[in-house]
Amino acid sequence: MEARFIRRSLVTIAVGLAMGSAGVAHATNGYFAHGYGTKAKGMGGVGMAISQDSYAPGINPAGIAGMETRIDGSLTYFRPERSVTFHTEMGDMSVDSDSEDFFIPSIGYVQQIDENRSWGIALLGNGGMNTDYPAVENPGCQGQGSGIFCTGAAGVNLEQLAIIPTYAQKFADGRVSVGVSPVISYQRFSAKGTEAFGGLSAEQGENLAGDRTDTTWGYGAQIGFQAELAEGARVGGSYRSKIRNGDFDDYSGLFADGGSFDIPSTYGLGMSVDVTPRLTLSADYQRIKYSDVDAISNPASNLMLGQDGLLGARNGAGFGWEDINIFKFGAQVEAGNDWTWRVGYNRGENPIPSSEVQFNILAPAVMKDHFTFGFTKGFGEHHELNFAAMYAPKQSVRGPTADFSGGMPPAQGPDATIEMRQYELEIGYAYRF
Repeated sequence: MEARFIRRSLVTIAVGLAMGSAGVAHATNGYFAHGYGTKAKGMGGVGMAISQDSYAPGINPAGIAGMETRIDGSLTYFRPERSVTFHTEMGDMSVDSDSEDFFIPSIGYVQQIDENRSWGIALLGNGGMNTDYPAVENPGCQGQGSGIFCTGAAGVNLEQLAIIPTYAQKFADGRVSVGVSPVISYQRFSAKGTEAFGGLSAEQGENLAGDRTDTTWGYGAQIGFQAELAEGARVGGSYRSKIRNGDFDDYSGLFADGGSFDIPSTYGLGMSVDVTPRLTLSADYQRIKYSDVDAISNPASNLMLGQDGLLGARNGAGFGWEDINIFKFGAQVEAGNDWTWRVGYNRGENPIPSSEVQFNILAPAVMKDHFTFGFTKGFGEHHELNFAAMYAPKQSVRGPTADFSGGMPPAQGPDATIEMRQYELEIGYAYRF
């Protein structure tokens, strides 16, 4: 009775918290987090072939097959430091983005059916196209305004919540696991200062800015497998489809095809090996296909196509992001006395080429290297305290900007450098039933 009461209470609290707050500012591998779950994050984000908690469906839904009944809750403190520097004839002008401190909750629950089958649900925050530039004095505005676009304060905010119910089962005497998940997506977006691009919009400057918040729901699916090749050696892989969201109607003059903003597909493979009874090494490969989403991948040069390439049009200009490959490496050591220690490294590609700097002043997701550390301390049979930390050193991209105030074709503007540095701390608690 006590365990059942605890389970019901924790699930109720978990769903309420997760539905009340979507994750923001996770601009690590593009705008995806470097990993999902406190244990995975401590190991560079690996999780294709090794799954240790109810957050597993965020990486590979097969990971919960036969998993014990448990609930995991965590809170992340995430600090991205973002800035843009304009290199003008009068000297450099740098502007830092405000709103640097974010708190992101995550919740996961698994119910074991038997030793081969489990179901669960994970609620995970994502997002990362977030900036908040103040209305600083800008000599380039020549008295016609302030801020980076001469329209006062400027920035965007994209928040995403993935709700992932999952069923997973073991086959072949427990050596192979398969999991499937529908994925329900909730997004919200707001922008300010982007009225500077009004002359480039197919809607003649409407539904382009205004600091309004618009929301959409979407759906997709994922499938994954894990297999034991030999004792202590495992492989795994997963595929998540493009998540089709409704349009951001309030920003139909900004995003390509009338405000369309889906979430790109992603897939990956991984391997995990128990080198000794206490030491486990893991490695994952992941690919994110930003080319699935026109608003993200269409280059700014589409503006030169004429009416069909304007912001909000069918082939409208976007952020110009490229597909990226990500390599993740992690090590885990069971040290005794219910202590487990983890380290990891995540190497992702920067999705933003130098030719796309102008629009990406609003979304400088240029990170590459991520160094991670974490631990778990168990308390008795039921309780776990989990911790993970991540540091991503400064990364920058320099490229040209353009002045569209005189119409098309645009006049050449100064070069600009966008850059970011990141810090993350996550603490979690798990109850094993």
